[in-house]
Amino acid sequence: MRSLVRLDSVDLRSLACPWCGRTPRGALFGWKAVRDGAVVGAVACAPASQVGDVHPPGSVVIVQMWVRQPDLGELIGTQLIQRLAAAEGARRVRRIIAPGTLGTPDCAHLPGVWLEGRGFVECVRGKQWKLDLRSTVRVPDAVRGVVDALVRATRAERPASARGTPSVREELSTGLSPTVHRITRL
Repeated sequence: MRSLVRLDSVDLRSLACPWCGRTPRGALFGWKAVRDGAVVGAVACAPASQVGDVHPPGSVVIVQMWVRQPDLGELIGTQLIQRLAAAEGARRVRRIIAPGTLGTPDCAHLPGVWLEGRGFVECVRGKQWKLDLRSTVRVPDAVRGVVDALVRATRAERPASARGTPSVREELSTGLSPTVHRITRL
């Protein structure tokens, strides 16, 4: 079974990409995917203000991201992005910036096509993609809205007397069904 765990300070100093051997230089936080005690993927980030390039304020920049070769195709990278977006969205971060490439990717330059498949939009041609968290639907809010609508649609009507219409007792005394009685009163 796989779990997503926040990177700690030891991880940030020592967790190396299995493809190139680099550690996430300049990263201050992130997430790792762990299976049977082994790290199978990681995303390391820094606030835009801590990264050397010019980035929009209120952004988080992915410094390094990787998934081990044997674990490719298991949606681990997608899950790491989703977890990062959920955590940073809750902190009111506006966007996630990912350095990318249209050429050969590495842990510091993710595949542009892959980023676009996860909701990122190219903002600097062939070099940088962004995920705008302000326009991303938060699943709990969306689900809550649907559930509330269903509850309202299926909720038993309030008693007639509370609405200022005839009570059940009055309707029974007239012999009309509630619907017919309401129509005749209009």
